[in-house]
Amino acid sequence: MHAQSPVSYRILQALLLAALVAAPACSSAGSKSTNSATGAAGAANGAAAAGSTSAAAPASAQPMGDADPKAAAIAKQLTDAMGGQDAWNNMPYFRFDFVVMKEGKELARFKHYWDKKNGMDRVEGPDDKGHNVVAMVMLAGKTGSAYVDGVKQDSAAAVPLVENGYDRWVNDTYWVMMPFKLRDPGTHLKYDKTVTENGNTYDVLSLTFSKGVGLTSDDHYWLYVNQKTHMIDKWQYLLTGQKPPASTAMWVSYTAVGPVKLSLERHMMGKPVMLKFDNAAAPETMDPAVFSSPKPVS
Repeated sequence: MHAQSPVSYRILQALLLAALVAAPACSSAGSKSTNSATGAAGAANGAAAAGSTSAAAPASAQPMGDADPKAAAIAKQLTDAMGGQDAWNNMPYFRFDFVVMKEGKELARFKHYWDKKNGMDRVEGPDDKGHNVVAMVMLAGKTGSAYVDGVKQDSAAAVPLVENGYDRWVNDTYWVMMPFKLRDPGTHLKYDKTVTENGNTYDVLSLTFSKGVGLTSDDHYWLYVNQKTHMIDKWQYLLTGQKPPASTAMWVSYTAVGPVKLSLERHMMGKPVMLKFDNAAAPETMDPAVFSSPKPVS
């Protein structure tokens, strides 16, 4: 049986983070929601849990974070423009690849098959030595199974791989569906200012987190919401431990994915780096074998 180093997956994450911060200006990519500290892109916060671990009740029935009235109204316009909070919450499945690009070359690709209805995610991607790792993660308890190059790992070897799979889920899903997490418990959303840039007028929202929410609760985001489209055109962020100035990423390639519209690319300003969310889909069903067999998903 292939013995997988407990730290090798995290080493790869550190290497990807280094690639993101190597170019001028600041650190990079954000991570989480219910929050695991690491992610191929870096470590931003997130909030209660990267989109709840299972299909959620209507938005009106859920506990919510703090928001001033103007910020709350803008956030509602934003999620409505993206298809609606309930549409996201009630999607049974979500599938995408989290892809890190630098200077036009692909550094890493992590494939996700998320059973939102039952709180499971299959995460597949490389470790630092190029071995293919598949983790089947039960999100509520961070338990599951793991395979390396198709070989099932014993329980001791599987634990760190499943934990890292959970970290990947938290980080990677937050990057793509963060607007649907703005009102999670533990979030603090405030209207910051109105600015005009390149002929567009933006409402800027400030997002922070209560202490103890996630592992990086000192993260701070500023969301630039276009007043005409009600969509995010860019965000700025100061991650836990990062010194000013804030990093900036453009949100582009808005695309219909099932009942919602998502931005499927993040272009890091001042860096030859971008994130892509390839093969995004919202199927009504998934083959149960996706969550029980390491064989490639057709």
